[in-house]
Amino acid sequence: MSLPESVVVLGSGAGALSCSVELSLAGLKVTLADLPRFADGVNAVGAAGEIRLRCPWHGETTAPVAATGTDPAAAIAGQELIVVSVPAFGHQAWADLLAAELKDGQSVLWVGEGGGALTLAATLRRTGRRPAVHIAETNSLPYGARVRGPGLITASRKSGGTLVAGLPAEDNPLVGIACEVWPWMSPAENVWETTLLNFNAIDHVPPIICNLGAIEGRTGSFLLWGEGASPAVSRMIERIDAELLALRGALGLVNTDGYADYLVAQGFAPRREPTLHATLQSSSFAASTFPCGPDALKSRYLTEDVPYALVLMASIGDELDIPTPTIDSLIHLASVAAGTDFQAGGRTLADLDLAGVGRDGLVAAAREGQW
Repeated sequence: MSLPESVVVLGSGAGALSCSVELSLAGLKVTLADLPRFADGVNAVGAAGEIRLRCPWHGETTAPVAATGTDPAAAIAGQELIVVSVPAFGHQAWADLLAAELKDGQSVLWVGEGGGALTLAATLRRTGRRPAVHIAETNSLPYGARVRGPGLITASRKSGGTLVAGLPAEDNPLVGIACEVWPWMSPAENVWETTLLNFNAIDHVPPIICNLGAIEGRTGSFLLWGEGASPAVSRMIERIDAELLALRGALGLVNTDGYADYLVAQGFAPRREPTLHATLQSSSFAASTFPCGPDALKSRYLTEDVPYALVLMASIGDELDIPTPTIDSLIHLASVAAGTDFQAGGRTLADLDLAGVGRDGLVAAAREGQW
């Protein structure tokens, strides 16, 4: 599949706006659409007819947007390519909308944390719809991006370390499209690799849980991976990574690169040092700040990464009979700290209709795209 002439990008946060810029600069006519409650951001882009981007690789530039709208169902009608870039807690709502509207020949690429492709496939299954569509997802955003004002974003392009997997895994043209638009992306073996190689789930939760007093008690900001990622906290991050590597191995995934390798691959650290602590301290993360105060635990670093990433990972461990004690402990501690039962409200294999299928069933689901 060659690049289509046009694309609809669903969402209006930093990820969606960054994707819109890159797709526009690749020559596609971009329509940006989101739900009515996000009309202010969408309308600001529509009024300007462009998105402004400030970043190291483009300097300050603008990218034209052909159209905007707050009726996503209308926006995707007849569109060959649909890109969804929303937080993981929005996956199900968008999957519900897409499952009702998709037609033969359309393709849906989820850009951001993994799980969107599986959520859409499961929703199509439940609704009894089987349109001839291609689905794919990435394991992370290809940039670090922030919204700085109406239609204005700052972004830093990763040098690598972003993977894209098709669902079904083989002969999926969306993988080639993603790698053409974002040449620093690389193909993943299947969606279990994009689901389990979630950097945010690995490195967000431990430094928050281990530094609760400073994070809740201070005003201003906290160096989450500077002072927060001490040698002991770094060992916790390593242990999460080890548990996820065990899950990847049990599913037959051949990629054994770990979190420290990807710090280098993404361009955040110059090299892999003898310890993860040293690698983190040499990385750009060491200067990254996290806002402190009594509302700090409302951050997506907990409210997204625990229920939609760690809970799903623990569920996969249960299915494969692979222990995940560090992940389980952090889910429990984060729930206690935040006063929210993240386990009860999180995404599991049962939510994807994949509980009880065993290792072979999980592998077959990723390979075939249906179950």
